[in-house]
Amino acid sequence: MQGIKEFIKNESFPGFLLIFFTILALICQNSALSVIYENFLHLELGISVNGEGVSKEISKSLVHWINDGLIAIFFFCIGLELKYEVMRGQLRDIKSVSLPIFGAIGGMLTPALIFALINHSNDFAMRGWAIPTATDIAFAVGILMLLKGIPTSLKLFLLSLAIFDDLGAIIIIALFYTGELSVFAIFICLLCIALLFLLNYLHISNLGFYCIIGAILWVAMLESGVHATLSGVIAAIFIPIDKKNGDSFSKKIYDNLNPWVVYFILPVFAFANAGVDLRALDINYLLSPVSLGIFLGLFIGKQLGVFLFSYISIKLKLATFPQDANYKQFYGICILTGIGFTMSLFIDGLAYVDDLNAFAQADKLAILLASFVSAIVAYLYLRLINKANA
Repeated sequence: MQGIKEFIKNESFPGFLLIFFTILALICQNSALSVIYENFLHLELGISVNGEGVSKEISKSLVHWINDGLIAIFFFCIGLELKYEVMRGQLRDIKSVSLPIFGAIGGMLTPALIFALINHSNDFAMRGWAIPTATDIAFAVGILMLLKGIPTSLKLFLLSLAIFDDLGAIIIIALFYTGELSVFAIFICLLCIALLFLLNYLHISNLGFYCIIGAILWVAMLESGVHATLSGVIAAIFIPIDKKNGDSFSKKIYDNLNPWVVYFILPVFAFANAGVDLRALDINYLLSPVSLGIFLGLFIGKQLGVFLFSYISIKLKLATFPQDANYKQFYGICILTGIGFTMSLFIDGLAYVDDLNAFAQADKLAILLASFVSAIVAYLYLRLINKANA
Protein backbone atom coordinates (compact mmCIF):
# COMPACT_ATOMS: atom_id res chain seq x y z
CA MET A 1 0.00 0.00 0.00
CA GLN A 2 2.83 2.40 0.82
CA GLY A 3 4.37 1.81 -2.62
CA ILE A 4 1.05 2.59 -4.32
CA LYS A 5 0.67 5.82 -2.35
CA GLU A 6 4.18 6.91 -3.29
CA PHE A 7 3.52 6.11 -6.98
CA ILE A 8 0.31 8.18 -6.97
CA LYS A 9 2.12 11.11 -5.37
CA ASN A 10 4.95 10.87 -7.92
CA GLU A 11 5.02 13.65 -10.54
CA SER A 12 5.03 11.04 -13.32
CA PHE A 13 1.64 9.62 -12.25
CA PRO A 14 -0.51 12.14 -14.24
CA GLY A 15 1.38 11.14 -17.40
CA PHE A 16 0.74 7.48 -16.60
CA LEU A 17 -2.98 8.22 -16.17
CA LEU A 18 -3.14 9.87 -19.58
CA ILE A 19 -1.51 6.85 -21.20
CA PHE A 20 -3.81 4.44 -19.34
CA PHE A 21 -7.04 6.21 -20.33
CA THR A 22 -5.84 6.64 -23.90
CA ILE A 23 -5.23 2.89 -24.19
CA LEU A 24 -8.58 2.25 -22.49
CA ALA A 25 -10.34 4.51 -25.03
CA LEU A 26 -8.64 2.69 -27.92
CA ILE A 27 -9.67 -0.69 -26.49
CA CYS A 28 -13.28 0.44 -26.03
CA GLN A 29 -13.49 1.90 -29.54
CA ASN A 30 -11.95 -1.15 -31.22
CA SER A 31 -13.78 -3.95 -29.43
CA ALA A 32 -17.29 -5.16 -28.76
CA LEU A 33 -17.58 -2.21 -26.35
CA SER A 34 -17.51 0.33 -29.19
CA VAL A 35 -21.29 0.78 -29.33
CA ILE A 36 -21.49 1.29 -25.56
CA TYR A 37 -18.51 3.67 -25.71
CA GLU A 38 -20.01 5.79 -28.52
CA ASN A 39 -23.50 5.84 -26.97
CA PHE A 40 -22.02 6.85 -23.62
CA LEU A 41 -20.03 9.75 -25.10
CA HIS A 42 -23.00 10.98 -27.14
CA LEU A 43 -25.47 10.76 -24.27
CA GLU A 44 -27.46 14.02 -24.32
CA LEU A 45 -27.38 15.97 -21.08
CA GLY A 46 -29.05 19.32 -20.56
CA ILE A 47 -29.60 22.15 -18.13
CA SER A 48 -32.86 24.11 -18.27
CA VAL A 49 -33.92 27.27 -16.48
CA ASN A 50 -37.61 28.17 -16.51
CA GLY A 51 -39.15 31.13 -14.78
CA GLU A 52 -41.41 34.07 -15.33
CA GLY A 53 -40.26 35.58 -18.60
CA VAL A 54 -37.13 33.42 -18.64
CA SER A 55 -36.70 30.12 -20.43
CA LYS A 56 -33.31 28.74 -21.38
CA GLU A 57 -32.06 25.24 -22.08
CA ILE A 58 -28.55 24.06 -22.88
CA SER A 59 -28.38 20.51 -24.20
CA LYS A 60 -25.15 18.87 -25.34
CA SER A 61 -23.63 15.43 -25.64
CA LEU A 62 -21.40 14.20 -22.83
CA VAL A 63 -18.28 14.62 -24.97
CA HIS A 64 -19.22 18.26 -25.61
CA TRP A 65 -19.74 18.87 -21.88
CA ILE A 66 -16.26 17.48 -21.34
CA ASN A 67 -14.65 19.52 -24.13
CA ASP A 68 -16.54 22.75 -23.44
CA GLY A 69 -17.06 22.48 -19.68
CA LEU A 70 -14.36 20.46 -17.95
CA ILE A 71 -11.63 21.88 -20.17
CA ALA A 72 -12.74 25.39 -19.16
CA ILE A 73 -11.67 24.41 -15.63
CA PHE A 74 -8.32 23.23 -17.04
CA PHE A 75 -7.92 26.61 -18.75
CA PHE A 76 -8.87 28.30 -15.46
CA CYS A 77 -5.98 26.45 -13.79
CA ILE A 78 -3.62 27.54 -16.59
CA GLY A 79 -4.74 31.14 -16.09
CA LEU A 80 -4.18 30.98 -12.33
CA GLU A 81 -0.72 29.47 -12.79
CA LEU A 82 0.25 31.98 -15.47
CA LYS A 83 -0.88 34.98 -13.41
CA TYR A 84 0.90 33.77 -10.28
CA GLU A 85 4.13 33.01 -12.12
CA VAL A 86 4.10 36.43 -13.82
CA MET A 87 3.30 38.30 -10.61
CA ARG A 88 5.24 36.31 -8.04
CA GLY A 89 6.96 33.30 -9.61
CA GLN A 90 9.77 32.53 -12.00
CA LEU A 91 8.19 34.45 -14.91
CA ARG A 92 8.34 37.85 -13.19
CA ASP A 93 11.90 38.46 -14.38
CA ILE A 94 12.11 38.80 -18.18
CA LYS A 95 15.77 37.77 -18.19
CA SER A 96 14.94 34.41 -16.64
CA VAL A 97 12.10 33.64 -19.04
CA SER A 98 13.42 34.90 -22.36
CA LEU A 99 14.73 31.44 -23.32
CA PRO A 100 11.38 29.59 -22.88
CA ILE A 101 9.61 32.49 -24.62
CA PHE A 102 11.81 32.16 -27.70
CA GLY A 103 11.59 28.37 -27.48
CA ALA A 104 7.79 28.48 -27.31
CA ILE A 105 7.62 30.83 -30.33
CA GLY A 106 9.87 28.53 -32.37
CA GLY A 107 7.93 25.50 -31.15
CA MET A 108 4.70 26.97 -32.53
CA LEU A 109 5.87 28.60 -35.74
CA THR A 110 7.92 25.69 -37.12
CA PRO A 111 5.23 22.96 -36.77
CA ALA A 112 2.62 25.32 -38.23
CA LEU A 113 4.93 26.04 -41.17
CA ILE A 114 5.56 22.33 -41.80
CA PHE A 115 1.81 21.62 -41.72
CA ALA A 116 1.12 24.55 -44.06
CA LEU A 117 3.80 23.51 -46.55
CA ILE A 118 2.25 20.04 -46.81
CA ASN A 119 -1.42 21.14 -46.85
CA HIS A 120 -1.39 24.60 -48.44
CA SER A 121 -3.39 23.45 -51.47
CA ASN A 122 -6.40 22.26 -49.40
CA ASP A 123 -8.37 25.02 -47.65
CA PHE A 124 -10.34 22.60 -45.48
CA ALA A 125 -7.20 20.74 -44.37
CA MET A 126 -5.50 24.06 -43.58
CA ARG A 127 -7.97 24.58 -40.74
CA GLY A 128 -5.76 22.24 -38.75
CA TRP A 129 -2.53 24.26 -39.04
CA ALA A 130 -2.48 24.86 -35.26
CA ILE A 131 -2.89 21.20 -34.26
CA PRO A 132 0.86 20.42 -34.03
CA THR A 133 1.74 23.63 -32.17
CA ALA A 134 0.77 22.54 -28.64
CA THR A 135 2.69 20.68 -25.92
CA ASP A 136 1.02 18.47 -23.30
CA ILE A 137 2.67 19.51 -20.04
CA ALA A 138 1.30 16.65 -17.88
CA PHE A 139 2.52 13.97 -20.29
CA ALA A 140 5.89 15.67 -20.94
CA VAL A 141 6.66 16.26 -17.26
CA GLY A 142 5.54 12.71 -16.49
CA ILE A 143 8.16 11.33 -18.90
CA LEU A 144 10.81 13.71 -17.54
CA MET A 145 10.16 12.59 -13.95
CA LEU A 146 10.96 9.00 -14.94
CA LEU A 147 14.55 10.06 -15.63
CA LYS A 148 17.28 10.72 -13.11
CA GLY A 149 20.15 13.16 -13.48
CA ILE A 150 18.22 15.84 -15.38
CA PRO A 151 19.31 19.32 -14.15
CA THR A 152 16.62 21.29 -12.34
CA SER A 153 17.18 24.20 -14.74
CA LEU A 154 16.00 22.03 -17.67
CA LYS A 155 12.86 21.00 -15.78
CA LEU A 156 12.10 24.67 -15.12
CA PHE A 157 12.73 25.44 -18.79
CA LEU A 158 10.21 22.78 -19.86
CA LEU A 159 7.61 23.98 -17.36
CA SER A 160 8.05 27.63 -18.36
CA LEU A 161 7.95 26.81 -22.07
CA ALA A 162 4.76 24.78 -21.57
CA ILE A 163 3.10 27.74 -19.83
CA PHE A 164 3.89 30.04 -22.77
CA ASP A 165 2.88 27.24 -25.15
CA ASP A 166 -0.53 27.02 -23.46
CA LEU A 167 -0.87 30.80 -23.59
CA GLY A 168 -0.12 30.70 -27.32
CA ALA A 169 -2.73 27.96 -27.81
CA ILE A 170 -5.31 30.04 -25.96
CA ILE A 171 -4.60 33.06 -28.18
CA ILE A 172 -4.82 30.88 -31.31
CA ILE A 173 -8.18 29.46 -30.23
CA ALA A 174 -9.53 32.96 -29.52
CA LEU A 175 -8.33 34.42 -32.83
CA PHE A 176 -8.76 31.57 -35.31
CA TYR A 177 -11.36 29.15 -33.93
CA THR A 178 -14.20 31.51 -33.10
CA GLY A 179 -17.59 30.98 -34.73
CA GLU A 180 -20.32 33.44 -35.73
CA LEU A 181 -20.68 36.00 -32.95
CA SER A 182 -23.87 36.83 -31.03
CA VAL A 183 -23.98 40.53 -30.09
CA PHE A 184 -26.28 39.98 -27.09
CA ALA A 185 -24.14 37.14 -25.70
CA ILE A 186 -20.99 39.24 -26.20
CA PHE A 187 -22.66 42.04 -24.22
CA ILE A 188 -23.34 39.61 -21.34
CA CYS A 189 -19.70 38.47 -21.52
CA LEU A 190 -18.48 42.06 -21.27
CA LEU A 191 -20.83 42.68 -18.35
CA CYS A 192 -19.46 39.62 -16.53
CA ILE A 193 -15.89 40.75 -17.20
CA ALA A 194 -16.75 44.20 -15.79
CA LEU A 195 -18.15 42.57 -12.63
CA LEU A 196 -15.04 40.40 -12.28
CA PHE A 197 -12.89 43.51 -12.66
CA LEU A 198 -14.93 45.25 -9.95
CA LEU A 199 -14.52 42.30 -7.58
CA ASN A 200 -10.78 42.33 -8.21
CA TYR A 201 -10.56 46.12 -7.82
CA LEU A 202 -12.37 45.94 -4.47
CA HIS A 203 -10.04 43.04 -3.54
CA ILE A 204 -12.98 40.80 -2.69
CA SER A 205 -11.80 37.27 -1.96
CA ASN A 206 -15.10 35.44 -1.72
CA LEU A 207 -14.70 32.52 -4.13
CA GLY A 208 -18.47 32.06 -4.41
CA PHE A 209 -18.90 35.42 -6.17
CA TYR A 210 -16.24 34.53 -8.72
CA CYS A 211 -17.79 31.09 -9.31
CA ILE A 212 -21.28 32.51 -9.96
CA ILE A 213 -20.08 35.22 -12.35
CA GLY A 214 -17.64 32.76 -13.96
CA ALA A 215 -20.49 30.30 -14.60
CA ILE A 216 -22.62 33.04 -16.21
CA LEU A 217 -19.60 34.08 -18.28
CA TRP A 218 -19.16 30.47 -19.43
CA VAL A 219 -22.80 30.19 -20.57
CA ALA A 220 -22.66 33.56 -22.32
CA MET A 221 -19.43 32.68 -24.07
CA LEU A 222 -20.90 29.32 -25.08
CA GLU A 223 -23.73 31.21 -26.79
CA SER A 224 -21.52 34.00 -28.15
CA GLY A 225 -19.55 32.04 -30.75
CA VAL A 226 -16.26 32.48 -28.87
CA HIS A 227 -15.10 29.14 -27.49
CA ALA A 228 -16.46 28.71 -23.97
CA THR A 229 -13.20 27.36 -22.54
CA LEU A 230 -11.69 30.85 -22.80
CA SER A 231 -14.00 31.92 -19.99
CA GLY A 232 -11.77 29.94 -17.63
CA VAL A 233 -8.70 32.00 -18.50
CA ILE A 234 -10.61 35.29 -18.30
CA ALA A 235 -12.01 34.43 -14.86
CA ALA A 236 -8.56 33.42 -13.61
CA ILE A 237 -7.05 36.78 -14.61
CA PHE A 238 -9.33 38.58 -12.16
CA ILE A 239 -8.72 36.30 -9.17
CA PRO A 240 -6.72 38.29 -6.56
CA ILE A 241 -3.28 36.92 -5.73
CA ASP A 242 -3.78 37.53 -1.99
CA LYS A 243 -6.60 38.30 0.41
CA LYS A 244 -6.77 41.70 2.12
CA ASN A 245 -5.06 40.21 5.19
CA GLY A 246 -2.14 39.04 3.05
CA ASP A 247 -3.06 35.34 3.01
CA SER A 248 -2.65 33.50 -0.29
CA PHE A 249 -5.84 33.31 -2.38
CA SER A 250 -5.19 32.38 -6.03
CA LYS A 251 -2.34 29.98 -5.17
CA LYS A 252 -4.55 28.18 -2.67
CA ILE A 253 -7.33 27.84 -5.26
CA TYR A 254 -4.82 26.48 -7.76
CA ASP A 255 -3.36 24.00 -5.26
CA ASN A 256 -6.84 22.70 -4.40
CA LEU A 257 -8.04 22.55 -8.01
CA ASN A 258 -4.95 21.24 -9.81
CA PRO A 259 -5.22 17.65 -8.47
CA TRP A 260 -8.74 17.47 -9.92
CA VAL A 261 -7.38 18.67 -13.26
CA VAL A 262 -4.43 16.26 -13.52
CA TYR A 263 -6.08 13.24 -11.88
CA PHE A 264 -9.62 13.58 -13.26
CA ILE A 265 -10.28 16.22 -15.95
CA LEU A 266 -7.35 15.48 -18.29
CA PRO A 267 -7.71 11.66 -18.04
CA VAL A 268 -11.47 11.99 -18.73
CA PHE A 269 -10.70 14.24 -21.70
CA ALA A 270 -8.21 11.67 -23.02
CA PHE A 271 -10.77 8.88 -22.63
CA ALA A 272 -13.44 10.89 -24.46
CA ASN A 273 -11.23 12.06 -27.35
CA ALA A 274 -8.54 9.43 -27.94
CA GLY A 275 -10.88 6.62 -29.02
CA VAL A 276 -9.74 6.24 -32.63
CA ASP A 277 -11.46 3.50 -34.63
CA LEU A 278 -8.58 1.51 -36.13
CA ARG A 279 -10.65 -1.31 -37.61
CA ALA A 280 -11.45 0.31 -40.95
CA LEU A 281 -8.47 2.65 -41.09
CA ASP A 282 -6.75 2.69 -44.47
CA ILE A 283 -2.95 3.16 -44.57
CA ASN A 284 -3.55 5.85 -47.21
CA TYR A 285 -5.26 7.99 -44.60
CA LEU A 286 -2.18 7.76 -42.37
CA LEU A 287 -0.06 8.91 -45.30
CA SER A 288 -2.45 11.71 -46.19
CA PRO A 289 -1.18 15.33 -46.12
CA VAL A 290 -3.11 16.14 -42.93
CA SER A 291 -1.73 13.14 -41.01
CA LEU A 292 1.80 13.77 -42.26
CA GLY A 293 1.51 17.47 -41.43
CA ILE A 294 0.44 16.68 -37.88
CA PHE A 295 3.01 13.92 -37.32
CA LEU A 296 5.97 15.76 -38.82
CA GLY A 297 4.87 19.03 -37.23
CA LEU A 298 4.80 17.52 -33.75
CA PHE A 299 7.72 15.10 -33.91
CA ILE A 300 10.10 17.08 -36.15
CA GLY A 301 8.80 20.64 -36.10
CA LYS A 302 8.48 21.03 -32.33
CA GLN A 303 11.96 19.83 -31.45
CA LEU A 304 13.67 21.72 -34.28
CA GLY A 305 11.70 24.92 -33.67
CA VAL A 306 12.30 24.97 -29.92
CA PHE A 307 16.00 24.14 -30.27
CA LEU A 308 16.81 26.51 -33.17
CA PHE A 309 14.99 29.52 -31.75
CA SER A 310 16.51 28.87 -28.31
CA TYR A 311 20.00 28.42 -29.76
CA ILE A 312 19.76 31.61 -31.84
CA SER A 313 18.48 33.61 -28.86
CA ILE A 314 21.42 32.37 -26.76
CA LYS A 315 23.98 33.19 -29.46
CA LEU A 316 22.48 36.67 -29.88
CA LYS A 317 22.72 37.05 -26.08
CA LEU A 318 18.98 37.58 -25.82
CA ALA A 319 18.72 34.61 -23.44
CA THR A 320 20.92 32.56 -21.15
CA PHE A 321 21.50 28.82 -21.32
CA PRO A 322 20.15 26.74 -18.38
CA GLN A 323 22.68 26.19 -15.59
CA ASP A 324 24.41 22.83 -15.06
CA ALA A 325 23.12 21.55 -18.41
CA ASN A 326 24.64 20.79 -21.81
CA TYR A 327 23.24 21.03 -25.33
CA LYS A 328 22.79 17.26 -25.63
CA GLN A 329 20.49 17.23 -22.60
CA PHE A 330 18.78 20.39 -23.81
CA TYR A 331 17.95 18.77 -27.16
CA GLY A 332 16.34 15.85 -25.33
CA ILE A 333 14.00 18.33 -23.63
CA CYS A 334 13.20 19.79 -27.05
CA ILE A 335 12.17 16.31 -28.28
CA LEU A 336 9.76 16.08 -25.33
CA THR A 337 7.88 19.16 -26.55
CA GLY A 338 6.61 17.05 -29.46
CA ILE A 339 4.11 15.47 -27.08
CA GLY A 340 0.99 17.32 -28.21
CA PHE A 341 -1.73 14.96 -26.98
CA THR A 342 -4.58 16.66 -25.04
CA MET A 343 -4.16 20.20 -26.39
CA SER A 344 -3.58 18.93 -29.95
CA LEU A 345 -6.67 16.70 -29.72
CA PHE A 346 -8.62 19.68 -28.41
CA ILE A 347 -7.56 21.97 -31.29
CA ASP A 348 -8.20 19.11 -33.75
CA GLY A 349 -11.82 18.98 -32.57
CA LEU A 350 -12.16 22.73 -33.14
CA ALA A 351 -10.44 22.70 -36.53
CA TYR A 352 -12.57 19.97 -38.08
CA VAL A 353 -15.76 20.41 -36.07
CA ASP A 354 -17.83 20.64 -39.28
CA ASP A 355 -16.80 17.15 -40.34
CA LEU A 356 -15.16 15.12 -37.58
CA ASN A 357 -14.89 12.07 -39.84
CA ALA A 358 -13.30 13.91 -42.76
CA PHE A 359 -10.00 12.15 -42.27
CA ALA A 360 -11.36 8.86 -40.88
CA GLN A 361 -9.85 9.79 -37.49
CA ALA A 362 -6.37 9.47 -38.97
CA ASP A 363 -5.73 13.03 -37.77
CA LYS A 364 -6.29 11.91 -34.17
CA LEU A 365 -4.15 8.83 -34.71
CA ALA A 366 -1.36 11.02 -36.08
CA ILE A 367 -1.49 13.09 -32.87
CA LEU A 368 -1.29 9.96 -30.72
CA LEU A 369 1.55 8.44 -32.76
CA ALA A 370 3.58 11.66 -32.80
CA SER A 371 3.10 12.12 -29.06
CA PHE A 372 4.09 8.55 -28.19
CA VAL A 373 7.05 8.54 -30.60
CA SER A 374 8.25 11.85 -29.13
CA ALA A 375 7.90 10.47 -25.60
CA ILE A 376 9.71 7.20 -26.35
CA VAL A 377 12.52 8.80 -28.38
CA ALA A 378 13.05 11.55 -25.76
CA TYR A 379 13.13 9.02 -22.92
CA LEU A 380 15.60 6.70 -24.66
CA TYR A 381 17.75 9.61 -25.85
CA LEU A 382 17.96 11.29 -22.43
CA ARG A 383 18.61 7.98 -20.71
CA LEU A 384 21.47 7.27 -23.16
CA ILE A 385 22.91 10.77 -22.61
CA ASN A 386 22.72 10.36 -18.84
CA LYS A 387 24.60 7.06 -19.02
CA ALA A 388 27.27 8.66 -21.20
CA ASN A 389 27.67 11.49 -18.67
CA ALA A 390 27.82 9.14 -15.68
